[in-house]
Amino acid sequence: MTEHYFIRRDFVDIFPFLDSIRAQADSARDALGFLPEPAYAEAARQRKLILLLSQDRDRSTYVGHLLFGGIFPILRVRQIAIAPKYRRHGHATTLLRALIAQGEKDAYLNIIANVATDLTNANLFYERNGFLSLRLKTGGKTRNRKINVRILQLETPSLISLMVGGSTQSKSIEILQPKKRSPDIPIYALDLNVFFDAIRQRTRSDDAGAIFEAALSHQIRIAVSQEFIVELQRISKNPSIDPVLSLARRIPTLPPQDKSEIETLATIIGKAVFPERSARQRLKPTDKSDVLHLAHAVAAGASGYITSDAKVLSARDALMTEFKLDIIGLSEFVDLLELPVKGDAPPSAKVTKNFHIRIPTIEEVAAFLKREEISSEQFLTGVTVSHCERSSVCDSDGIIGIGLLKTAYALDQPSRSVVCVHQEHPFSSTVADFLISEQIRHCSSKSACHLSMMDIPSHPITRRIALGQGFQHIVGRPKILIKIALGQPVTERSWDKARLSVERLVGMKIQRKCPTYNRPEIEFTTPAGADSKIGLFDLETLLSPTLFALPKRKAVVVPITRAFAADLLGTDQQYSFLDVPEAQFLSRRTYFNTTRAARAMIRGSAIAFYESLSGRGRGAIIAIARIVDVTSIPMSGAPEILQRGAVVEDLKTLTKSDRVLATTFDNIVALRKPVSFEMLRQIGCVTGTNFVSATPISAKHLAAIVDAGCADE
Repeated sequence: MTEHYFIRRDFVDIFPFLDSIRAQADSARDALGFLPEPAYAEAARQRKLILLLSQDRDRSTYVGHLLFGGIFPILRVRQIAIAPKYRRHGHATTLLRALIAQGEKDAYLNIIANVATDLTNANLFYERNGFLSLRLKTGGKTRNRKINVRILQLETPSLISLMVGGSTQSKSIEILQPKKRSPDIPIYALDLNVFFDAIRQRTRSDDAGAIFEAALSHQIRIAVSQEFIVELQRISKNPSIDPVLSLARRIPTLPPQDKSEIETLATIIGKAVFPERSARQRLKPTDKSDVLHLAHAVAAGASGYITSDAKVLSARDALMTEFKLDIIGLSEFVDLLELPVKGDAPPSAKVTKNFHIRIPTIEEVAAFLKREEISSEQFLTGVTVSHCERSSVCDSDGIIGIGLLKTAYALDQPSRSVVCVHQEHPFSSTVADFLISEQIRHCSSKSACHLSMMDIPSHPITRRIALGQGFQHIVGRPKILIKIALGQPVTERSWDKARLSVERLVGMKIQRKCPTYNRPEIEFTTPAGADSKIGLFDLETLLSPTLFALPKRKAVVVPITRAFAADLLGTDQQYSFLDVPEAQFLSRRTYFNTTRAARAMIRGSAIAFYESLSGRGRGAIIAIARIVDVTSIPMSGAPEILQRGAVVEDLKTLTKSDRVLATTFDNIVALRKPVSFEMLRQIGCVTGTNFVSATPISAKHLAAIVDAGCADE
């Protein structure tokens, strides 16, 4: 009889074969490593285990399995194992392709596999399946192995693919970074049990401690919800002197959210996590607390939620699909952190941030590309380096990264870009961020532009930065990233001009009617005629730098001195040949304020910077931007990623409180004409505070400010 093979992903189908899975993994422990017995059942419950079965009549037999993990947007292979009887029949490839298909469907960007260099067959397997060698790292001390970190770039469908005539099989458009609104180092909300695991002697204490260690070493950012503190206060015997509560208050908190939004989300989340008890309206107090934790994390735009709660973990798929909130098991998350092995000497890393920018010679560009083993000739066909605009970022040791830009003057041709940055440099992401954003701004300084960037497979840091700035991968063309940049804000008056610019550049037809921000989705039609929708926040990222100053959008005016504005916004300073603050190298920057401003600083809102008269300031709004993240943090524990994007060295000068509000913003647009205080008075947005503190303004006022500040000279 002919055997038939089937992929299984559901726990109910995998459970009968858990013993076979464990036995096969343990028999290949040298290659696969050791996992404790419960790990396989936990992975199956979280749908992180793919099983391949052979079916012969009524008998099902274990063939192999693939165990994986991952933090969006990266998947990570942990094990691939095939029973001896079924080897050399392509079954491992079948399992890997199942994971690839799942990753592309769910809009993941890469799959990572760590393979010991002495496992020759395993390395050949990954090479045959398109995994490139990214770098070598040192394994554990016991075996003293070298680990080959391999990466596969997924052909994830994107909006740009449809713009330029790519696949139109599905009308469901997935943006490569859907609703991942946190900065380069994402924010993960913590479950209360993770906190207790960290401070008490429990089975998972080491794992929970590793989470806080990773936060202290700036690998991740952690935060807790308001309900987290409320619940601790509720169970505390003496809140005023409770050391546990005092410690919890030192953890950054997610910003306050609208109560009605939290309540609406809580109803939906309750049905997903506790379907039976929700249907009977019999949620326990602890259930309600869990739901509020999750609702706050969703509303605040957290990237993920770390927990050990089985009920919450079992609802991962539903919460990811509905809200793009990644629910991650505590032990799984720790496996992905790759903390340094204890006892290892720390790597020799530069600590200088004194970058400077200069134009490199043609010979310097050639030498740098050769050192990085990168060839740009095929991408720049018909164009030599001498025909490109060149830039480089350097430190005392020489060039860290270079940018090449060939500007296109024909409307139907994209400008071509090469950004090559030494990936091992400790500030490689900062340098890549600067070079990419400067090229975008240069191309879009006078009008909307179409930019094509060379995608270097061995440079994942540069690729991640490019995707964060709105570049998109084209399905079927893995070596190219595409971006459209408007370069100017958009108001109701200029909506028609903006949508026609996009249509002329890539053929995508955006709805004629100007949208409003209380219904933040717009309709569009691809060149192939497929109709779909996209959120305004995502579209704003894709078309950045721009800001949609549209009806119903919330906005706030914040004060800033001239000195801080020069350093944070670059409104007074020339880059060339000068040492500049690191904040100006970043497309996402940080504005520190008192926590009293929390309710005015709303994620997704517009922020306008008013340069005060003190310190010879201009008394005018000089720039606008978009708020992407707001976090309340302890004064003494500001994460380095936030400090790097800011210019305030001593936070104590801002407030006497023990906490400070950190607002991350992007899409910075310097106004061509500063909008004076007198003009603001005429617009009608001046209040009694005269912008000495954060001042909410209406969408109508925001549009008037943009129209006045972007008017032709």
